[in-house]
Amino acid sequence: MAGVTKGLTAATMVAGLLSVLAVGKLSAQPPPAWLLTGQDTAHYRLSRDEEVAHTGEASMRLAARGNRRNSQWAVSVQMVDATAYRGKRMRLRGYVRGEEVRSGGLWLRVDGIVNGNYAMLALDNAEDRRVEGTQDWAVQDIVVDVAPESVTILFGAMITGDGTVWVDELSFEEVSPDVELTSDSEPQITDSPYSRPPGVFSVPANLDFETVSSGRDQ
Repeated sequence: MAGVTKGLTAATMVAGLLSVLAVGKLSAQPPPAWLLTGQDTAHYRLSRDEEVAHTGEASMRLAARGNRRNSQWAVSVQMVDATAYRGKRMRLRGYVRGEEVRSGGLWLRVDGIVNGNYAMLALDNAEDRRVEGTQDWAVQDIVVDVAPESVTILFGAMITGDGTVWVDELSFEEVSPDVELTSDSEPQITDSPYSRPPGVFSVPANLDFETVSSGRDQ
């Protein structure tokens, strides 16, 4: 992926998420099935917001703890097994809202194995269509091809700098090959062996943020 999103390059995001659970941690009362991770998790809070929602009773809220430097960032993440989606064109869709936020929105990454090593096969952090400042609910899409070598799919919401981002009504579904991809990122193959992270779901869970228990379907 070319370009910079408010000071955050795709390469920086990849480096910060290669060991997603090594740097990630559960935030106070996050939505079940979701984690907070990134390079600056101590400066952000992930929560289930029962006061703000597009529909239903709650949304996912990702907020800075006070004024943050523009270079600081964090993401919410859910990890899903890619097996059922290999060879398909998939769309992550959701409603996103921002309040005095420098930059925020959806993101998605596809990881896999190429020649026995870890590879980032696709990445879209919606750099050309991110929420800035204060904006009401708006639909945001990410469309990627899931390669046959894919093993896990990671997705969620992202925030850079100060402010608050809300996400609601996520969906993850197959679309026609006629639907245009939203990213032209090239696969990045490393020299490191692939290690499947713990906490991978068999199918996406709690995409509407209505679940309040911590039960898992792995």
